[in-house]
Amino acid sequence: MWRTLYEMRCKARCWPAGRVLLALALLAGTAASAEPLPIFDTHIHYSSPAWPEYDPPAIGAKLDAAHVLRALVSSTPDDGTLRLHGLHPHRFVPVLRPYRTGVHSGNWFHDAPTADYVAARLRQGSYQGIGEFHLHSPEQARTDVVRKVARMAVERGIVLHVHADAAPVAALFALEPELKILWGHAGMVTPPEDIRRMMDRFANLWAELSFREGEILASGDLHGAWRPLLIAHSGRFMIGSDTYTNSRWEAYEAIIADHRRWLARLPAEVARAIAYRNAVRLFGAGGIERLRD
Repeated sequence: MWRTLYEMRCKARCWPAGRVLLALALLAGTAASAEPLPIFDTHIHYSSPAWPEYDPPAIGAKLDAAHVLRALVSSTPDDGTLRLHGLHPHRFVPVLRPYRTGVHSGNWFHDAPTADYVAARLRQGSYQGIGEFHLHSPEQARTDVVRKVARMAVERGIVLHVHADAAPVAALFALEPELKILWGHAGMVTPPEDIRRMMDRFANLWAELSFREGEILASGDLHGAWRPLLIAHSGRFMIGSDTYTNSRWEAYEAIIADHRRWLARLPAEVARAIAYRNAVRLFGAGGIERLRD
């Protein structure tokens, strides 16, 4: 854009003054009206440590500043999710996290009452997923609690948001081949070659890319195997921020800006798919018109 503006100025000597002024005015108006690429953030938390620092309108303002139009939210405890969803049900998509007092990432899969808790909450709310929850081994994915939770997700046609490496994700699909899984952080440290193998294998596997933005954009460009992976499976990647601590909320606008930097290095249609279109296909636009294109 601005290179074009410079070239037009250089040609001004050969153009009638009126044409130059008109062209510059039109070009400046186009630049001023350009808006950032819309983002659908598929990984935020509004857990209890954030409540004293940021009330729900302040969280909405954080999303506004980053030009994030819609977001998938889960929280510990679930009350935080309900507070955001209650503020703006079209903007915040509720996902039920099984964590609560005494139940956390290290024990939820063995906690027998968790299955009943999840079932009761699902009956009461309009949740579009269960998670984000952690699984540290395939054995943890095969407990009775996890089996019951996975069956509930299939019966309701909702997504499991799973923080795990490849092996527990594969174990979940072995339990319930019809599951829909949103893979948290695309496995966090899973190499892109292994992510590709998983996506080639499982058609109902999507991945959000929270905490992967620095790796993707290493050395100022799309790094190594990431570019071909993102293009090959452009219909199943999404953006995530993971506001699991207040410091992540403090840095929220910068986190989203980092994602936009690597998105800008992809073909425009691929970038739009990953930025928001894939999430809209899975979770809906919530009546937000800018997400319907």
